[in-house]
Amino acid sequence: MSKIGNLTLKKLFNITLFIWIIFIPMKTSFYQISYVLLIILFLVHLFTEKRFTLFIEMLKEYKSLLIAFSLIILSMTISNLLSNITTFLSWKTEFLYIFRYFLLFLILIFLHRENFFTKKFLLIAIFSSLLLQGLDGISQAIFNYDFIKGHTNGLHEGLSGAVFQKNPFGMFMAIGASLSFGLLFYKNLYKLKRIEMTLLSIFFGIFIFNLLFSYSRASWLFFAMFIIVLYVANYKNIDKRYIFILITVVLLIVIMFNYNEALLLRFKSLIHGDSSHRFEIWKQAISLIKQKIFFGYGLMTYSKIGLKGFSGVHNSIIEIFLFLGLFGFIVYTNLLLKILNKILSNKNIIQLGLFFAYIVITQFDESIIKSIVVISPLVLFSFFIFSQGKRDNAL
Repeated sequence: MSKIGNLTLKKLFNITLFIWIIFIPMKTSFYQISYVLLIILFLVHLFTEKRFTLFIEMLKEYKSLLIAFSLIILSMTISNLLSNITTFLSWKTEFLYIFRYFLLFLILIFLHRENFFTKKFLLIAIFSSLLLQGLDGISQAIFNYDFIKGHTNGLHEGLSGAVFQKNPFGMFMAIGASLSFGLLFYKNLYKLKRIEMTLLSIFFGIFIFNLLFSYSRASWLFFAMFIIVLYVANYKNIDKRYIFILITVVLLIVIMFNYNEALLLRFKSLIHGDSSHRFEIWKQAISLIKQKIFFGYGLMTYSKIGLKGFSGVHNSIIEIFLFLGLFGFIVYTNLLLKILNKILSNKNIIQLGLFFAYIVITQFDESIIKSIVVISPLVLFSFFIFSQGKRDNAL
């Protein structure tokens, strides 16, 4: 392919990648179409530029990670085969795990090496997506109306932006608040300019407001865990300014809790251990796990065996045991340990904070097996962890 053609391909890939990231929270057809286009553009580059050898060499570099992921797919296959209640959805979920998530992860790693995009571009796209939802959440707070998808809930019911429900919206706002705060915390490391710090401070305020008024307690815990990891990891050389900033943020949040009765009630329910029926769900799920401890019931079978009226387990550990059994739990733990080991070798506290924050939120909400809004951001998170390019210093 000519240089002009290759440049056009790169631009198309960047535009498509930007669109895909923008629509992750909204789960619309734009998400699906842009994902397919990303794969097509990757294949065009692979064939026209004859990069097969380089791609295979990259796979060899990630051999350990490939084996860890393959073991998860093996556990899914075994559990689906051994179960007598699996459906087409069970196999579709396994298929998507490979071709929607892991394949895209490999594509991002490879095309980043091929100078198709920078980490800074990816970070801008992520913030654009989060900020779009944050601004829509503020409009929802003011007008009781979401201008993107027409949701009519407001502050009293809990903000959801253009996301389908307030809990995933809260998770996205928690991610935005964590990224903003983390980058400001390490402003010298990332050599942030004054205008960048000003923008990040504004973004942080928007994300925190939406996070609080999403009333998503699991998302509150996400952000709290991130902050705890950030400060504990830096306790030896933490600047007094950051202690003052933390105290100021906490005081502002306390004032908001006291000002808004609905917000205070959600906080009290968190403190008092109100599980929103999760304890009943977990108790019943654990009794089911004991009956099929080794390989579980297969993917996406909760609707057939779980409590009626509930869509899922709301706990990643119990979910893995229920669907994939002990074998699935072992191989998932193996992958998590590899990810944690890589983060520690990167010596990146922002990544470490997000890692533990994700573990916390998936113990109370969302699914790491079926949820697009959880797994898609994890694809991007994994890219930042495992990408080895030195061209740009972002996260």
